[in-house]
Amino acid sequence: MNEIEQKKRASLIVRKAMTQTQHDEIDPYISIGAFIDETIKELSKQNSDEKIASFLESIAEKVRMGIYSKRK
Repeated sequence: MNEIEQKKRASLIVRKAMTQTQHDEIDPYISIGAFIDETIKELSKQNSDEKIASFLESIAEKVRMGIYSKRK
């Protein structure tokens, strides 16, 4: 499976999880926070703290640029 297919499958899994947390009436910030915590724990098994921090900073920059926002 190539990278694009992996991203699509991973996104589908995450969306299903988010739907479940909404169904269970879990606050979106709590469910996203838990996802981020688990993601960082998994990344830390294979990467340095600096590499993980750089990855998260790059995501933060994309948020600031509005890349994920539907409001443009």
